[in-house]
Amino acid sequence: MKYASVKKVKKTFKNGVNEYFVLLIKDPCNKLDFPKKVNKNYFCENNKLDKKQVSVIDDKLIIGVLHDAKYCSSSDLRKIYANRITGRQCSIRNRTPLDQIQSGMGDVFINLAK
Repeated sequence: MKYASVKKVKKTFKNGVNEYFVLLIKDPCNKLDFPKKVNKNYFCENNKLDKKQVSVIDDKLIIGVLHDAKYCSSSDLRKIYANRITGRQCSIRNRTPLDQIQSGMGDVFINLAK
């Protein structure tokens, strides 16, 4: 992933401990170019992530939770890239300059995460 990292975490619930993967981005609160489409007051307090409002691990913002996830093997990646509908979209998207990405929440997320 170009703008996020993945971390495996354990969380204790009433029925026991579960493992899952979270998607993380660096703390965006001190960015000079914080996206105008995002309510900075919700995420941030005094230029740091507001842990009362958002979930944070290792001073990074959790932007997603992946249940029943796994690391892709080389074979898995080949299948993804070979998909005739979506296979080539990742490389096209990753090569697109930031100022040309205009895709709803996609460009908002990229500007928050970069």
